[in-house]
Amino acid sequence: MPTLTGRLEKPGETFSLELKDLLNELRRRHWTLIRWGPEDGPCLMAAMFKWQACADVLILRDEHQATGYRVPTMDDSGVFNPDRVSYQYHASPLWTLRAILGLPEPGQPGSPMALETPASACFVSEDLPKPVLIRPLG
Repeated sequence: MPTLTGRLEKPGETFSLELKDLLNELRRRHWTLIRWGPEDGPCLMAAMFKWQACADVLILRDEHQATGYRVPTMDDSGVFNPDRVSYQYHASPLWTLRAILGLPEPGQPGSPMALETPASACFVSEDLPKPVLIRPLG
């Protein structure tokens, strides 16, 4: 099974221990991995965790860019091209992982509730190969 780190590492480089720890936390929390493109060279990778009425999403574009957001949803439609989000964060993979994993559970104090228009980074291009659902990590 591919790992989230496979696409993002440059030859001869590895993620910092902290980033690896956060990726391991995605596995521990049973997030689902989605890959666009072949296993040995994906175009895009993402991870998603579904709550009862929303989903937390992490999109890893490259070693410098990632997006995390919480999207209200009743099914899987619109998760990767949302009309509205209740939270969004755009930065490096390390900071984006910290942000999305640090969100309070839906309905808990401090959990984002107000809906806003998503930034363009919350969208996955329609031109990408068909996505492959890997399975819940863990």
